[in-house]
Amino acid sequence: MISRRQVLGTMGVTLTAGGFGSCLSHLGVAKTGYIQAKVVSLEWKYNGQQYVDEPLNIMFDRAQGDIVGSYDPDMVGDSVHSPTNIVVSKATRNRLATRFNVDYLIRVCGTDFSKEGSWGCSNRWTSREDFNRVQLGDRAEVRVSGDDFDVIDVYKNAATVNSVDIRTFDFAELHKEHGISPHQW
Repeated sequence: MISRRQVLGTMGVTLTAGGFGSCLSHLGVAKTGYIQAKVVSLEWKYNGQQYVDEPLNIMFDRAQGDIVGSYDPDMVGDSVHSPTNIVVSKATRNRLATRFNVDYLIRVCGTDFSKEGSWGCSNRWTSREDFNRVQLGDRAEVRVSGDDFDVIDVYKNAATVNSVDIRTFDFAELHKEHGISPHQW
């Protein structure tokens, strides 16, 4: 049986760790903004040529409340559960990683991303785990680390979605001359 002291001690640690993220913004260590894009980028070589393209590129216009973009359901289909629930499973990552270098990008926008204090945005790479933690429209605290974002804290469903226009396309058909076979997936 867990003692009262152990429960209270755990709660104190949890509360302190949970509240620490928001303090980082005030200290200037982290920046706060809204998630406005999620992108999966693939890089590969074929016949000595380097290629880069995106089988998933979905954006959110917070001012209008519109989500737009496209993805290939054969490549990353299990990643798009809904427009505000886009996650890449380990299985999808592992499948893609057998043929491609896989990178995850998020765009964060807000006043912390502009020198003048107006609205600004930054596109940065992130880990698959952090990519999965944030969703379009969420408000997040991120730390810029070189070309990457480390997600510190997430405030879910911070924005309203008014419309969705997400289309599918055939990545293999688009890149059949670049060494991508439709039966590869």
